[in-house]
Amino acid sequence: MTTFTISRPLLFLVALLTAASVFAGNPFKVPEPKLVYKGTAPGLDAGVLVIRKADALEDALSPLAPGVEVDRLDAQKTTLLRIVGRERENACRETTLDEVSTNFMTATVSLKELVPAQGCPCAEIIAPPRAWLVQVGRVVRRAKIRVTDVVVPCDEAAKHVDAGELVLVYQGSWDENPGGQIITTATAFRKLTARLGLEQRGPQIDFSTHAAVVITGRPRENSCRKTTVLKATLASPEEAIFTLEEVYPAQGQLCGQIFLTPKMFIYRVPKGVTSARTVTQEKR
Repeated sequence: MTTFTISRPLLFLVALLTAASVFAGNPFKVPEPKLVYKGTAPGLDAGVLVIRKADALEDALSPLAPGVEVDRLDAQKTTLLRIVGRERENACRETTLDEVSTNFMTATVSLKELVPAQGCPCAEIIAPPRAWLVQVGRVVRRAKIRVTDVVVPCDEAAKHVDAGELVLVYQGSWDENPGGQIITTATAFRKLTARLGLEQRGPQIDFSTHAAVVITGRPRENSCRKTTVLKATLASPEEAIFTLEEVYPAQGQLCGQIFLTPKMFIYRVPKGVTSARTVTQEKR
């Protein structure tokens, strides 16, 4: 008869794993991925970013539009994936998140890039890429992305065009009073992009079907001040409402005393919009 001797360290490990399985279920089980945000990511490259540290959340999520309430996300007990598709160069282009799966420490993201067939009458715009935040188990440390290009016929591609969508096409900064400004002609828009130094590199808007709204935040008197657009909605076919969050430093927080011009955001809106209203929330 053959006998086996188990060392004390191994016995301790077996006991520990047994206790964990009793009180917490399977300790190696990874929770199912959970979608916690969908929006756009102006200026970001396509890909997936793994966020595992709470102090990395703000920088990783600040480019997203509309803004994300960082406080409600937990990067200490879970891992977050920031997923970004490709830039959408015309009104018929769309990106869909097909699946997020996990295999212990690795997450796999599957995207579909829906491209209109050649010859489809799609307005040439530069819409920011789609973006998602997916919450996965804390054990996940890396992620890979799989992208499938799907050419769709013109009639199907047209279904992806949301005439009522308020699309963020550019964000930057400039010296202007806070509020919303509507631009309805290509001539006025060219003057704006020239003032911003964008010229031919600026966003393209078809003013026969859409207009532009320029949203300006408050002046930023120190390096801790931040402005984000939390929500952009249509209150009616004629009025668009933009909810801004102005973040001020906490009492005693050390911030460089420098003057920064206000943040500005350019949205493509339906042509029928004649009023742009801003609602500001302060956060300290």
